[in-house]
Parts: sequence; C-alpha cells; structure tokens
Amino acid sequence: MELPERKKRILKAIVESYIDTAEPVGSKTLVNSFDTPISSATIRNEMSELEELGFLEKPHVSAGRIPSYSAYRLYVNELMERHRVATDELEAMRLMMQAKMREIDNIVVSASKVLSEMTQHTTVSMISHTGGRRVKKCELIDVDGGFTYAVVLVTDSEVQNKMLRLSQPVEPATAAVLSTAINLALSERRLEYLLPSVQQSMGGSSAVYQMTSDILDFIRTTEAGGKPEVYIDGAARLLDNREYQDAHRARELLDYVSDRSRVGELLERDESGGLVKIRIGPELQDPSMRDASLVFTSYEIDQNTRGIVGIIAPARMDYADVCAKLIAFTQAVGGMTGQGLKRLKDTGESDERRN
Repeated sequence: MELPERKKRILKAIVESYIDTAEPVGSKTLVNSFDTPISSATIRNEMSELEELGFLEKPHVSAGRIPSYSAYRLYVNELMERHRVATDELEAMRLMMQAKMREIDNIVVSASKVLSEMTQHTTVSMISHTGGRRVKKCELIDVDGGFTYAVVLVTDSEVQNKMLRLSQPVEPATAAVLSTAINLALSERRLEYLLPSVQQSMGGSSAVYQMTSDILDFIRTTEAGGKPEVYIDGAARLLDNREYQDAHRARELLDYVSDRSRVGELLERDESGGLVKIRIGPELQDPSMRDASLVFTSYEIDQNTRGIVGIIAPARMDYADVCAKLIAFTQAVGGMTGQGLKRLKDTGESDERRN
C-alpha cells in the first residue's frame, strides 16, 4: 500500500534513529526531527497507525517503537537517501585494495578485508568462474631431487598449485624443457599434441610421460572451473552490535557465517535486482539470519570470472552507507582491471580456505 507522505517522513525518521542508537524510538525523540513541525500527539497517532499496518513493533509495554522488516524494506526501496562516497575516500579504498593485493595476493581475500575495514561490518566475498578459466603459464619447481614437483598454473585471476609425486625422478633440466614445451602449447592452444609427442620421444612408461599426463589433467581441471571461492572477514564484528550481546543468538549467527558453503549458496541464490542487492531478515530464508541483513553486489574480473562481495550485519545497519561503499568498491576494482585483479605470480602453497 502507498503510505501518505507524513507517515513516510515519520517512518524514515524512526528507522534512521534506530539505526543510530539501537534504542526504541518514542514520539518525543522525533518532535525536532522535521523541517515542518509535527506535534508529539500527531506523531503518536501516526506511530500507532504504522504499528497497526505492520511497519512498527513495540518491544515493551512502555517502550517506544522499533522498525519491522517491512519498514526496513520500504526504507531501502523508497525512503533511503542515496549516499555517495567522497573522492578522497574512493581513492583511499583503491589504494587499500592495491596494498592488500600485494600483501595477500588473492582478490577474494583482499576484497573481504578492505570492505570489513571500511564498513566495520562482517564481509563475505566470493569468486565464481562462469565460463572456465584459461591457464596462461605453467611452472615446475623441483622440491626434493626430482621425485616431487610443485606445479604452478597461472590463470587470468589466480594461481593454482599442486604437488606431483613421481615414482621415478625427473631431472630439473628435463623438467625445464617440459615446462617450456607446455607453455608453448598453452600459448598456441595445442595441448592435445603434447602427450603423444612425449610418448613418441620418451616412451609411455617413462617418468616424463607420467608427469606430463598428470600436469595436463591438472590444467584441464583448472580450466573447467571448480567450486566458487568464498572468504569471510570480520565475523567477530557481529559481537559489537547490541543485537548479538545474547550469547545464543550470537553463536547461532556465527555458526552460520562460518559455514562457507552456506554463505556461498546465499550469495548465489538470488541475483535479481539492481547494482546492489539487499536481503532483509526473513528474505534470507534461514532462521539463523532472521535478525540480519545481507547487502551485496557483483563485479567482473574477466570475461569468465565474476566476484561477489557483501556485508552481513544486523537488520538495522546503515543501508545508505553500506550501499555507497559497495558501489565505490566496484568502481575502485574497475580501475584496477588488468593489473590488480589478477593474483600476482606466486609459488607458495595453495589457499586451503577455498574448501
């Protein structure tokens, strides 16, 4: 239903007061909130009607009112003023993102850490590979005298590592030649000819043939894509909110947030809406999230790779501020395309947090 303008003004003031204070809002609190004065008695009457309409709730007999989930939904759809992040703050976000990329070398982790610091909320971030990844380079690193090699694959957006343990040693010089041949085949997209060539020159039972076969399997698996990578940062920030001072409620939400597979499903479940998506309380369809909201957006890393980043916070979060910072984040990321969004070349261990 369409609310009269005065009711909208009062509801907007109640939502924003509750976001700021986490305290039920009474009519006296609102008297000085409007450019055009509204009497305390009129505000009380309007609040009573808003309660009857399901937009306000009264937690205690003598307390003021708090917004319902319907109020938050109306607020973000119609009443919320659109904030913009200042240019200097946008630049600070871009520089922080670049610094985190150099420090962590992982876009999904960097995105979570930067936004958690900028918003002081729990952040979730995910990368999904929509059309497969293309391997651009392969490196072979001798670990223990030729019996074990670390295979490092560099794609458009990440580095994939795998340890190969061989039954027979492969000399480093031979591995270097094989690495050159693999990279040439990758650049020419002629991998299918590599294994027959190795079989003809080295034999099908040789260690080099075994190694080549395993590497090609790893490349095919990597290019076919896999499970989305999910990372969560700042989960403990939930405890800073009054809603989660209750140990049971806090534990319930923290258990949910710590489950990366469930969070990933939540981010992928509904891509409808505009640039920034907002899901409030019951819209998240899970009892553990009944008092929380999720605000998230997506961004392109390359033609085959999409990132999703979002904020999980109490339903009374400052939606305008969070939305503005998410939009600013996508702008900052867009300015880094082609340099910052690709994981830097690294030969460290695989990031086990993807599992």
